[in-house]
Amino acid sequence: MQAGNVIVLFSEEFHQLKSFFQNIQPPYTLENIGGFNSIYKRIYPLLNRDEKRRSEEFVDIMIDNLERKEWAAKIFGVV
Repeated sequence: MQAGNVIVLFSEEFHQLKSFFQNIQPPYTLENIGGFNSIYKRIYPLLNRDEKRRSEEFVDIMIDNLERKEWAAKIFGVV
Protein backbone atom coordinates (compact mmCIF):
# COMPACT_ATOMS: atom_id res chain seq x y z
CA MET A 1 0.00 0.00 0.00
CA GLN A 2 1.30 3.42 -0.90
CA ALA A 3 1.11 6.14 1.71
CA GLY A 4 -0.54 9.33 0.56
CA ASN A 5 0.68 12.80 1.25
CA VAL A 6 -0.11 14.02 4.72
CA ILE A 7 -1.28 17.59 5.00
CA VAL A 8 -0.16 19.16 8.25
CA LEU A 9 -2.89 21.47 9.49
CA PHE A 10 -1.03 22.89 12.48
CA SER A 11 2.62 23.10 13.38
CA GLU A 12 4.23 21.21 16.24
CA GLU A 13 4.71 24.56 17.97
CA PHE A 14 0.98 25.29 17.87
CA HIS A 15 0.23 21.81 19.19
CA GLN A 16 2.52 22.48 22.17
CA LEU A 17 0.54 25.59 23.09
CA LYS A 18 -2.81 23.90 22.48
CA SER A 19 -1.82 20.93 24.61
CA PHE A 20 -0.74 23.16 27.48
CA PHE A 21 -3.98 25.13 27.26
CA GLN A 22 -6.10 21.98 27.25
CA ASN A 23 -4.41 20.80 30.44
CA ILE A 24 -5.18 23.85 32.57
CA GLN A 25 -8.53 24.72 34.09
CA PRO A 26 -10.14 28.04 34.97
CA PRO A 27 -9.94 30.10 36.94
CA TYR A 28 -6.47 30.66 35.54
CA THR A 29 -3.70 31.47 37.99
CA LEU A 30 -0.37 33.28 37.80
CA GLU A 31 1.25 29.86 37.47
CA ASN A 32 -0.96 29.12 34.45
CA ILE A 33 -0.04 32.48 32.92
CA GLY A 34 3.67 31.80 33.44
CA GLY A 35 3.49 28.39 31.80
CA PHE A 36 1.45 29.73 28.90
CA ASN A 37 3.83 32.67 28.42
CA SER A 38 6.93 30.49 28.39
CA ILE A 39 5.54 28.56 25.42
CA TYR A 40 3.75 31.44 23.69
CA LYS A 41 6.73 33.82 23.66
CA ARG A 42 8.99 31.17 22.19
CA ILE A 43 6.67 29.93 19.46
CA TYR A 44 4.71 33.05 18.43
CA PRO A 45 7.21 34.15 15.74
CA LEU A 46 7.10 30.63 14.24
CA LEU A 47 3.32 30.43 13.88
CA ASN A 48 1.47 31.05 10.64
CA ARG A 49 -1.33 33.61 10.48
CA ASP A 50 -4.12 31.14 11.31
CA GLU A 51 -2.17 29.66 14.21
CA LYS A 52 -1.53 33.15 15.59
CA ARG A 53 -5.24 33.93 15.39
CA ARG A 54 -6.13 30.71 17.18
CA SER A 55 -3.45 31.34 19.81
CA GLU A 56 -4.90 34.77 20.41
CA GLU A 57 -8.25 33.07 21.05
CA PHE A 58 -6.55 31.16 23.89
CA VAL A 59 -5.40 34.52 25.27
CA ASP A 60 -8.96 35.85 25.12
CA ILE A 61 -10.27 32.77 26.95
CA MET A 62 -7.61 33.18 29.62
CA ILE A 63 -8.47 36.85 30.10
CA ASP A 64 -12.16 36.03 30.48
CA ASN A 65 -11.42 33.34 33.07
CA LEU A 66 -8.59 34.69 35.22
CA GLU A 67 -8.65 34.23 38.96
CA ARG A 68 -7.94 37.98 39.20
CA LYS A 69 -8.76 40.29 36.27
CA GLU A 70 -5.77 42.56 36.94
CA TRP A 71 -3.47 39.71 35.89
CA ALA A 72 -4.53 40.11 32.25
CA ALA A 73 -1.62 42.48 31.58
CA LYS A 74 0.79 39.69 32.60
CA ILE A 75 -0.21 37.55 29.60
CA PHE A 76 2.28 37.83 26.74
CA GLY A 77 1.01 40.17 24.03
CA VAL A 78 -1.61 41.87 26.18
CA VAL A 79 -1.13 45.59 26.67
